[in-house]
Amino acid sequence: MKQFDVVIVGGGTAGITAALAARSAGVRIALVEREPRLGGDCTFYGCVPSKALLEIAKVVHDARRAAAEGIFADAPIIDFGKIAARRRRIVEEVAADERDERFERAGIALIRGQARFLSAFELDVDGNRIGSKACIVTTGSEPAVPSIAGIEDVPYLTNRTIFDLERLPSRLLVLGGGATGLELAQAFRRFGSEVVVVEMLERLLPRDEPEAGRVLEEVLRGEGVDLRLGAKAVGVTTDGAGLVLSLEQEELRGDALLVAAGRSGSVEGLGLEALGVTLDGGYVKINGRGRTSVANIFAAGDVTGGLQFTHVAAHEGRVAGLNAAGQRAKIDERVAPWVTFTDPEIAHVGLTEEEARERHEGIEVVSYPMSRVDRARIEQRPFGFVKLVTARRRALGRLGGGELVGAQIVGPHAGELIQECALAMQTRCFAGRLTQTIHPYPATTLAVQQAAAQLFPLGRVLVESD
Repeated sequence: MKQFDVVIVGGGTAGITAALAARSAGVRIALVEREPRLGGDCTFYGCVPSKALLEIAKVVHDARRAAAEGIFADAPIIDFGKIAARRRRIVEEVAADERDERFERAGIALIRGQARFLSAFELDVDGNRIGSKACIVTTGSEPAVPSIAGIEDVPYLTNRTIFDLERLPSRLLVLGGGATGLELAQAFRRFGSEVVVVEMLERLLPRDEPEAGRVLEEVLRGEGVDLRLGAKAVGVTTDGAGLVLSLEQEELRGDALLVAAGRSGSVEGLGLEALGVTLDGGYVKINGRGRTSVANIFAAGDVTGGLQFTHVAAHEGRVAGLNAAGQRAKIDERVAPWVTFTDPEIAHVGLTEEEARERHEGIEVVSYPMSRVDRARIEQRPFGFVKLVTARRRALGRLGGGELVGAQIVGPHAGELIQECALAMQTRCFAGRLTQTIHPYPATTLAVQQAAAQLFPLGRVLVESD
């Protein structure tokens, strides 16, 4: 039986980062992956293929808008097969960064197969036993399929299968109004599909500020996406014409159904519960150092059920890898931005206004509309805003504008702009530094400066008189 110091189960972002971090501590590492290639959901079924699709959809959308800018050409003709080929090419380019050789050169043993824990110190991988002083579970998550009558009898799509489509659906039904559902809904609508989104809640993107969801709702409806908010799906069937999705009050018809109604931890078959590893709602429960209820077993990434983003998985993987190798690192997700890559982009970091008022005193909220930013005017993309949430500093009160505890940005390049706010939060600098720092004109980041200026009397006067 081969022996290692640390065995990582799962070769996605968290697992790869954990393996490299643990290896940097000089210990013997094995990385177990059941798929033929490393990279996980992000590379093959999530971030990379979806953003490739969104980029082409934006090109199509801009081409249709060109006449309004004085550019006249034939309407774009969609060759979805070529679009799919481009997406595959981009995925392959990204996947090349995660070739086996990279990890083998680093001294990491790669083992292919399905892992199952025999004990806290021993695993079975397709009939072969390996031993380890510590293990890290980084098996990720998988699409959660809602309990809807007939769902198992119809050919529904998930993020793992929708990118296999070679033909554009004429009418796409989307279950779920979260980031995945909305990004793909907008992309397919721009390609020419009729799209209906069914969301149980009365609003989109519940983790973000309510006004962010309202802006996106207005944009999507304006592009022809049919949003059914506060609607519950109760059944789905097929007939000769396609799929029939039954809501409580009506029936919707389509030729494709995308299920984007959440995720669940990929823990089936690992044997974790038999070891005494605590699960919470199907996810592995960890402490601030990535350790589970079993002392030598750690976990990181989506399988823990926290913020399910690639960058967060990388952070947790690094911490778990270092700690499994005998070091002492701590998870710090106080400043963990996220972005929904619709058009406009929706970016957030820290607390929402509601959360901040529950946790802090002396909250002040300022905002600035993108419609007043010259770059947004030039690009004819005036949708959105910058919203900053600040709190009193301990002992210093609101000196220097207080401390930034949350930010929401909606608009062009929001995914890049949010990092300025994230850095201010990470360094805990005075919020006023955001307005004191010179920002280049006419860059969209001026919206952050103008929002922060309103934390001061003179800034409020200048902004109001602008």
